[in-house]
Amino acid sequence: MNKLQVYISGALTGISNPEKVKKFYESIGLLCEERGLKSYIPHLNTDPIKNADITPDRVFKTDKHMVEISDLVVAYLGCPSLGVGMELAYAESKNIPLILLYEKEKNISRFPRGIPTVFAEIKFKNFSDAIAQLNIILEQWKLKQY
Repeated sequence: MNKLQVYISGALTGISNPEKVKKFYESIGLLCEERGLKSYIPHLNTDPIKNADITPDRVFKTDKHMVEISDLVVAYLGCPSLGVGMELAYAESKNIPLILLYEKEKNISRFPRGIPTVFAEIKFKNFSDAIAQLNIILEQWKLKQY
């Protein structure tokens, strides 16, 4: 049986403390891998700084394809991002379940929170708390797949 694919969505452009945020995305990917899932973390392939030579067209086609072949999208909404919004809309159009993550104190738009394919919404205190909660939600999601 093929591993289920998880797309890790999160802002990469115009964020404060990008290294810390990217490490958070990587820790989400690691958790997925520990749970027996295959993860795709965009910045490991098309980082706007490290891979600045990759054209916008190529980034769009790559990320859109990776969303399309995914079984689940885990999205960090704590940093506003047009790209994340587009990934969520595209996932919803393909009926791909979403798990949304953001800090408890953040005021997040109701629009993405209202997407019908949202499987879970995780409000967290810090990144460690997010990973702990996501661990439980991923297990619940996996159980529904089999």
